[in-house]
Amino acid sequence: MIRKIPKRSIIIPPGEIRSLLSAARGGLESGKAIAEFEGCFKEYVGAKEAVALSSGRFALFLILKHLGVKKGDKIIISSYNFPGVPRMLIDEGFMPQFVDADKDNYQICIKEVERQIDNGTKAIIVTHLFGNVCDMEKIMDIARRRGVFVIEDCAHALGSLYCNKHVGSIGDAGFFSFTGSKMLNTSFGGMLVTGNRELAVKIRKDLAGFGLPNPEEIITQRLITYFYALYSNKYFYSSIFYPVSVLINLLNLDPLELYKGVKKKEIAEKKMRFSGLQALIGLNSMKIIGGMIAKRKEAVRSLVGNLDPEISIPKMHSDSEPCYILFPLKVKDKYQVFKRLLLRGIDTNLSYASDCSGALSAAPSPNAAFLSKSILTMNLPFDLEEGHIKNIAGILNEHKHLFC
Repeated sequence: MIRKIPKRSIIIPPGEIRSLLSAARGGLESGKAIAEFEGCFKEYVGAKEAVALSSGRFALFLILKHLGVKKGDKIIISSYNFPGVPRMLIDEGFMPQFVDADKDNYQICIKEVERQIDNGTKAIIVTHLFGNVCDMEKIMDIARRRGVFVIEDCAHALGSLYCNKHVGSIGDAGFFSFTGSKMLNTSFGGMLVTGNRELAVKIRKDLAGFGLPNPEEIITQRLITYFYALYSNKYFYSSIFYPVSVLINLLNLDPLELYKGVKKKEIAEKKMRFSGLQALIGLNSMKIIGGMIAKRKEAVRSLVGNLDPEISIPKMHSDSEPCYILFPLKVKDKYQVFKRLLLRGIDTNLSYASDCSGALSAAPSPNAAFLSKSILTMNLPFDLEEGHIKNIAGILNEHKHLFC
């Protein structure tokens, strides 16, 4: 049987349930676990300070607040993006300055960044979209000359390197996401990192005034993550969930898109502290994250090496080492390719990123609009063998005439 590829891969660290049961019996000191998790994480990414909290979006809010960015100030952000971050900026009263994307690497267009900075611009949010890496040297040079802050959105990019530095540790501050679809997942949550100790102290003091998630919420979200892990398991997906996805697609529907349309307010929109239970989950994940990242990078290298040269891949900076959460495929008709790949066992994602300037402002960006219509994203499970990757590449090569 040909290996079927789900939209996401969720890995639950071995021994997690046993650890959580031990914690429930009083074997865990909450504050100590959080401090230990923050310490492990900042050591891994090479940051001086790390602060765990309820989401990457909340981290961004606190970064902006304590850098002195005020409501009404302008913040540069890539138009081609995950919509949650620019929507949060608008909701909090900031003014996103949408900058078009680069058609070749799908990241923010650096030439447009400098052109759009004006006296009202206070910060640049650099999104390392899909795990590919922006040219941080050029962006930092522009920011220092023009007197604006640089905040790295690393929600997709844990494990990505630029000039041998982990992303997130290069700008004034950065943030990561630990939602259930990420490689390190605590079901919800995030991490703020910075090299500015004074900034970290202010943020910690402010964060102490926010509430904790209730235990029922944590348990519910973790149970949902366990279901996703079951869904993405190669045996369950191939025998149960893949056939269901194919049947639903016969009605021109996609289960994930249906879920997005009906789900309630995202937990990432809430402003909360991080819990000791989440920290314990995070500590268990830190034990395996290095191996998972190495496997993902090797899978991407192998896939790219086996693709037909006519199939375009995102341009990568020569001094970078991306870790893709999902690998982007640029195609002529993404709905047609989505259906064809699904029938061959590869369930891609239709709308992981979009043209946020077109949806959230009156000035759509041409390249972002093009990418929004053209990009499918593909998951590469962590347990893929070389034969599986060659098979995936072979299927993509068969459809090379449908790629841009």
